[in-house]
Parts: sequence; structure tokens; C-alpha cells
Amino acid sequence: MYYAEEDYIKLIYELAIENDVELIKTSDLSSKFGYTDQSVNEMIKKLSQKGLVTFIPYKGIKLTETGLEQAIRMTRSHRIWEVFLTEKLGFLWQDVHEEAERLEHATSPRLVEKLFDYLGRPTHCSHGNPIPSIKGPTQNPARLSLLSLNQNESFKLIRVLDHKELLTFLNKNQINLGDTIKVVEKMAFEDLLKIDVNDKEMIISSKVADMLFGEM
Repeated sequence: MYYAEEDYIKLIYELAIENDVELIKTSDLSSKFGYTDQSVNEMIKKLSQKGLVTFIPYKGIKLTETGLEQAIRMTRSHRIWEVFLTEKLGFLWQDVHEEAERLEHATSPRLVEKLFDYLGRPTHCSHGNPIPSIKGPTQNPARLSLLSLNQNESFKLIRVLDHKELLTFLNKNQINLGDTIKVVEKMAFEDLLKIDVNDKEMIISSKVADMLFGEM
């Protein structure tokens, strides 16, 4: 399977888990990849012909059993490599995605499991995403966003979206998984939030708040 094809089925899997839906729209793939609708439709046609996805006109796409197995294997490999790169090699969490992306394609299932055992069988990647078992998801990702909290509510940060600019911003402001974040004020007109994290108040955009997830 070509890397591009693997990236497609992995993204379909991740979007389905992230949003808790069965069908993914082609427009969602276009938006995430930055590709034209035409190129996305052409790839979906190829994947369908190979028995990796099922396309339902006007509704969306879902992985076949074979496609799901492939997607789980790659997602598992990717997230285990992210743990290794951050914990053992000292990579910053904003710098591991591209490295893990390369490694996931070149790693045998046997090596992935050896690495998994070596790391102490981690349950989550560096960004707080659950590492699926070989057979599939073992738990759902945290979906409660900071943006959805009301004023004076707080939660423990346990997952962030894997966007380089977001991770760089969080790292610069020393915001990490496990921190407690409180919404001090929601400024709807300015589309901003004042938050308290680590006994320090700061202003963040609603866009940033919508990419931070936790539990109350």
C-alpha cells in the first residue's frame, strides 16, 4: 500500500474516533489534507476498489474491516513512536508528528510490540490520545473541550490536538497535560477566554480553547 493511501485510511479512522461518528465526509478529508475535492474523490475511488473503504453517496465514507485493521495498526505504531521519541529521545511534543509519521510506515508489527513492551505498555501518546490495542480502540478520547466550560468551571487537561502551532504555543506558555485549567472569564464578543493555569492568568482564543480537552 502506498503511504498516501495509508494516510487516508488512518485519517478516516482518527476522524471517526475523534468525532464519534460512523461516516466521514469527503469534505472533511479535503479540509484536513488541504487537497482538492477532486483529488480526494479519486483516492477514495482507489481505496474502494481495493476493498479498504465503503463509499455511500451523499452520506460519507467508512472503513471496511480490512481498512480498519490497517488503520489501527498504523495509528498504534504512530502513537507508540511518539511516546518513544518524547520520553526516550527528548523530542518536544510539537516535533514528534513528522518523525512518527515516517517511522509508522517502516516499522514491522513485531518491532512495534517490542517497543510497546519496552516503554511499559503506555495507554496514551504524548498528546493524550489513547493508543489502540491490536484489536481496536480500548477507550474513547477525551471530548470535553475547554471552550465548552462555563465561567468559573475548571478541568484537568488530558488531551490536545496534534497541531504544531498549538503545541508550540502550549510549550511556550508551559501548559502541559495534567494541568488544571480554570475559565476565569469568557469574552464572547472578542472571541477570547481568560484562563487560570498554574496560578497564572492568561488570555487565549476560542480556537485554542476548542483544541484542548479534559475531564472535570
